[in-house]
Amino acid sequence: MKIQFKNILVLSVMLFISSAVSFAQNVIDEDFLDNIEGNAKILWSENIPAFANNTVPDKYKDESAVVFGFKRSVTIDKKSRSGFLSKGERSLLFFENVRFKIKLNDRNSVKSFTEVYFRYSDKTDGFSAKITKTDGSVKAVSLNDAVGVESVSNVPEFFKSFFDQQSGSQRRYYKVAVPDLEPGDILEYVTITKSKLDVMGTGYIEFSPQYEVCNKAYPVLYNQIIMETDDKSFFKSLSINGAPDFKKEAASDADFYRYVFTDADRGVEKDVNFINSYQVYPLTKFQVIYANYEKVKGALIGEKGEIKSGFTKEELAKKAWEDYEQTGRSYFGNYMTVQNLVDATWAQLKKQGAKDWTEKEYINNVFYKLRNIVVNRDTYLSDKTAAFIFGSLLYQRDIKSELVISISNSTGKLKDVLFDQEIRYVCKVGKDFYFNCTDHSNPGDLVEALVASEAYIIAEPVKNSGQDIKPITLPDAAYTDNVSDYTINASLSTDMNTLIVSRINSFVGISKTRNIITALKFTPYMLDDYKYYGGADPTQKMKSAQEDEYNKSVKALKEEYKEAKTELVKTELQNDYQQKVKYKNFAITSDGRSAKQKTLVFTEDFELSGMMRKAGKKYLVNVAGLVGSQLQIKKEERTRKYDINVGYARTLNWVINFKIPDGYTVEGVKELNTNVDNETGTYTATAEEQNGTVVLKIKKVYKKANNTKDKWPSMLAFIDAAYNGSFKYLLLKPKS
Repeated sequence: MKIQFKNILVLSVMLFISSAVSFAQNVIDEDFLDNIEGNAKILWSENIPAFANNTVPDKYKDESAVVFGFKRSVTIDKKSRSGFLSKGERSLLFFENVRFKIKLNDRNSVKSFTEVYFRYSDKTDGFSAKITKTDGSVKAVSLNDAVGVESVSNVPEFFKSFFDQQSGSQRRYYKVAVPDLEPGDILEYVTITKSKLDVMGTGYIEFSPQYEVCNKAYPVLYNQIIMETDDKSFFKSLSINGAPDFKKEAASDADFYRYVFTDADRGVEKDVNFINSYQVYPLTKFQVIYANYEKVKGALIGEKGEIKSGFTKEELAKKAWEDYEQTGRSYFGNYMTVQNLVDATWAQLKKQGAKDWTEKEYINNVFYKLRNIVVNRDTYLSDKTAAFIFGSLLYQRDIKSELVISISNSTGKLKDVLFDQEIRYVCKVGKDFYFNCTDHSNPGDLVEALVASEAYIIAEPVKNSGQDIKPITLPDAAYTDNVSDYTINASLSTDMNTLIVSRINSFVGISKTRNIITALKFTPYMLDDYKYYGGADPTQKMKSAQEDEYNKSVKALKEEYKEAKTELVKTELQNDYQQKVKYKNFAITSDGRSAKQKTLVFTEDFELSGMMRKAGKKYLVNVAGLVGSQLQIKKEERTRKYDINVGYARTLNWVINFKIPDGYTVEGVKELNTNVDNETGTYTATAEEQNGTVVLKIKKVYKKANNTKDKWPSMLAFIDAAYNGSFKYLLLKPKS
């Protein structure tokens, strides 16, 4: 698990996982092969009925694969109980045991499991896998040819440990091919891993929240998670949408707590498009927290030994404010603390004349300065840190701001908040809301995850008077606010084999946010970012030699970006059109990073060879296909179980100008016309011939972010129309 540390004092904290193996090598050390398989033997002897079963229920016989059992058990080593974070014991030991068994019914699932993955970092680690063939024979999977995995992110879900999938440790996993795997085979593995956490004297540790979605890619007949923790722990868990709860059971050691989650017979969900999975699928979320003392200011926890499953509005607001107040003392790189950063930033802004700016100018410049801090970091700021910096800088000019807390609309309602990490922080100044920024945000830009989210305005608690908590709803965004416009000019090459295309792309609102990261990737936007808050040119105080070196570095960066950008644009276009694309050029007209020019505009020039068919002397041209690939709803998805979530309401407009080649006439223009409009959305296409050019105008609208499931037929009407419309062709005939 990724460890996040919340400290009352400013501490320099380091997390490392001890290793008995050198990971500089790609190939596993043969001396440990016997050990790793021998260490795993104890798990094969466990008598668990689910793992003795080899029969697939009739209702799942047509599924690609069926998981018979998936059991994970995490235990904190008893050495930590004698005195958490005492001088004699600075470390916690984590043991995780996993057992997994799956029947592979077809070649798709076989392909997914042609390699097995295992972690190997300690001489006590264990792993063993076997294949049961259709004739009942059992073959062990040899680990002799195992090789290192470059990134933990490449390890499939069924092979990741709770601890490592959060720690991000590299080269901790190995993979090995499973030879002769065939449909009908049963794959089973067991693994034992040990991890050591050096906490270096901190008194509070939050392990990253875990979200266990009960439905997976294949039916799961048995799914169990066991968490055993010492008496310094707090445990939180909430089950929603019909998922089973964690149950507290007696542990074998009186000083330990044991929490068990068991689920059974979960099929595969058929609703996969327009789904807010955390809000509709059966889900259990949980977290373990360790503290060296019971009263932790700002910590969202319950009582020790209790399964805390929620917090009242008052508890949530109080803890959020306490947590926010401590932000200034949090560690922040070279500045040491966030408050030091605030002080240094205020001093810099004063030198730029901040005291003389109008209130609106000051607010915008503070926001852009905050964005500049983000631009020059490797990671984004948390909402809490961003809100603290922004609010603190406004305070320097006596500009009143209010603190707002909310929750992502993909996670749930405020009543569902269980983890500190789920609380989102926003600043409100008058009627305006200021959200955490990315590299490209402008003041007032909405955040998709917080559109129309439930929120509280919270104030500092007053002794003996409580805390003022005001429920509100964050701003919504209509489909007219989030617009993508595409102007496409297309013509055929002289040999009639290639479609030459120039596409002008324009985005506003959340549609811009969705597209701007890719659009500006490998462009030097960061070099001029200082201008947005009135900062100084970095070369201003450089000596001549330093400036020359700086300019050389900038030139080299731009050259490097130019090459990388070409490949990126080509890849994105090929994803759009599902065919090979010949890249010609990319140019940005407006980067959309300014309050005065919020629209993102860029042009792509390219060629497509798969958009026409030759029929004798005639040509069929898929001009409508220039909108790019459209969503196809498959047969099994046409009956809806859950309500519909499209992310955000939006409009997409295309204007396609296709020049008719000299010497040809065109047929099929009227057949392009379509009109579907209902309460959920719109798809319209109007085409006409104008002065030797076919002008095709297409509009696609998702009118609401959320619709009830009974509106699915209406959704299908315009989604199907868009999909079918993208396959309509024009016929080019030679003039007589």
